[in-house]
Amino acid sequence: MGDRKMTPKGQMSRGANSQPAVMMMPPHIRATFVPNPPLKYLPPIKKKKLPPMTGVFQLLKEFENTPPPPRNIGPTPKSIKERAKMEKQRRVQQELEPTIEEYRKLQRECGGIFHGMNCYNTLFVGRLAYEVTERKLLREMEHFGPVKDIKLVTDPETGKSKGYAFVEYENEEDMKRAYRAADGMRLEGRSIVVDVERGHTVPTWLPRRLGGGLGGTRIGGKDKNVTIPGRYDPSRPELSRPLPMAPPPPPMMMDGPVGGGGPPPPMGMGRGRGGFGGDRGGFGGPYGGPPPPDNYGPYGGGGGGGGYGGGPPPPDNYGPYGGGGGGGYGGGPPPDRRRRRSRSRSPDRGRYAPRPRY
Repeated sequence: MGDRKMTPKGQMSRGANSQPAVMMMPPHIRATFVPNPPLKYLPPIKKKKLPPMTGVFQLLKEFENTPPPPRNIGPTPKSIKERAKMEKQRRVQQELEPTIEEYRKLQRECGGIFHGMNCYNTLFVGRLAYEVTERKLLREMEHFGPVKDIKLVTDPETGKSKGYAFVEYENEEDMKRAYRAADGMRLEGRSIVVDVERGHTVPTWLPRRLGGGLGGTRIGGKDKNVTIPGRYDPSRPELSRPLPMAPPPPPMMMDGPVGGGGPPPPMGMGRGRGGFGGDRGGFGGPYGGPPPPDNYGPYGGGGGGGGYGGGPPPPDNYGPYGGGGGGGYGGGPPPDRRRRRSRSRSPDRGRYAPRPRY
């Protein structure tokens, strides 16, 4: 064992006169170790002489100088669709002409009085929940002033609500106050929309069934339709879009707000929506409290309706419930934050414009 030569594992040892291990393999295995034959010799490729490069001057006579024939463009699917749409609009407009003339005649004959209601003191209330009754609507609308009459439109066959109503106030100033403050108010879980009664007070008004109407819920696709609560002004659609939300207020600590020196407000005092108007800018007191004063001009508005009014905000002396609405911190909210949370900074947004009388 001591004289035996150690070889690496997996290799065969051979003696001094023995042949390589490959030669001891079978022929069919030994053939795999035979080297390939040498490559065949090929002479190098001779480069051909190419003609010299020349310009295109001698080919100018071959160019075409005549103008191309006029392009014949046929109707495209888009143009066919637009033409059919315009033809349909023209045909429907011609069919509606007699009905529009009859509607104009009824408008002139009513003189602002319809079914015993003074249309100039009447407020239209839409997007009502079907569970809202006249009693519930009266309880909410009488905060702006004494209500003379209220009519909830129902289906004559089933008796169910159609989702809109008309509220007549005894005074036109009360109707204007409700016009500014009640727009976007939540009632039975839904945000309502209010507007003046236009059907018998505006000479140029036409309902939707006659090609008129207001609203931005049927403009086009989802990217164009308006889904926010409140009125929509087609002449100024950019003002009917929601503004970006303002940053949240500073966090409240045990010793008061960060960076402030006073204690936190008591529970229920100056927090939340501040009574009826809330952050839409209504009056800051609780239900049944005093409404904002009427010294903002005949058509201005005291911040009601979340930025619809054109006057200054109501004074901060409506009691301990966060004066002026908007959920302040005991002494009223910061004016800058309140304005940022409003729907528009324009002084003309929601301004009650005088309507021409018949």
